[in-house]
Amino acid sequence: MSAMTIPDMARIVRHHGYVPVPVDLDIDTAAPSLNALERATTTSTRGLIVAHLFGGRIPLNDILSFARSREIDVLEDCAQAFVGPTWSGTNGCLASLFSFGTIKTSTACGGGVLILRDQQLLADIETAQGSWPVLERIVYTRRILTALVLKILSYRLPFAVLRMAWFALRRDLDTTLNNSVRGFRDDQLIDQISQAPSPPLTALMARRLQGFDDYQLSQRKSLGNQLVEQMQNHVTLVGHKAANHTFWVFPVASREPNRLIARLREFGFDATQGRSMEIVAMPDERKDTAPGIRATLPQIVYLPLYPDMPETAIDRMAEVVCGVESAGH
Repeated sequence: MSAMTIPDMARIVRHHGYVPVPVDLDIDTAAPSLNALERATTTSTRGLIVAHLFGGRIPLNDILSFARSREIDVLEDCAQAFVGPTWSGTNGCLASLFSFGTIKTSTACGGGVLILRDQQLLADIETAQGSWPVLERIVYTRRILTALVLKILSYRLPFAVLRMAWFALRRDLDTTLNNSVRGFRDDQLIDQISQAPSPPLTALMARRLQGFDDYQLSQRKSLGNQLVEQMQNHVTLVGHKAANHTFWVFPVASREPNRLIARLREFGFDATQGRSMEIVAMPDERKDTAPGIRATLPQIVYLPLYPDMPETAIDRMAEVVCGVESAGH
């Protein structure tokens, strides 16, 4: 697996009796190199899950050739790289997975789309899903209400009040917010994902696909490129050289992440280290196959980047980041 992913992905792999092995990532592209794949692969390897991270997309031709030569199936996790109905994944992959979760580019407060390129496997999965219970409408309604509350809190004044309240209570706001947007509890993960979508969820996913907002995506991409241009010589940008980047999030690797976050918040920018991503744990008795990205993870800071941010705010945020990182030399 791409070494950096959400914890649930590795849990699902383990649940089905497989052993997840992390593949190290190049910092500039957030892509696994062929050398990293060689180090992680053994004669027992049966599948490779490649994650397109942060809004970028990994060219997979070389990886697919590598996998074919070893009879390894490739699945691609496109949850962070969704660009609308114009791209349905990479031909040659057994499967392409897309998410419509709460914080995704085009949210339906849950649900996903799986593109399969094996007819028998498709039939088998359809049969399995047909035996699952349907997501209860009341559960989905609660998700919608949670998303509405989070939207209100995303505005500057309510968010500032919330942060001060959590500080006074000595509680970690980042952890609270990450838990609120997580779709599944750890102890109920498999039961909760083994559900067919309810009609309202299916209808909203269809609406998101049919009415996809290209403007919002292009605006976010433009602002992301503006940030890259201003900061690339001052701070390590994680994954910024990936292809077709739309900057779903904007990660940087800081020498002093806590100081950078504090400084940005002084100027009203809600930077965070996040809690939603992890590095896949190594199997017992194996040498670490992802030392590079494992060492980088504690340094990563996510900068706020929204389509409606004014360019002046982008300029100011870049100035703050460059000032902190330059002072750290």
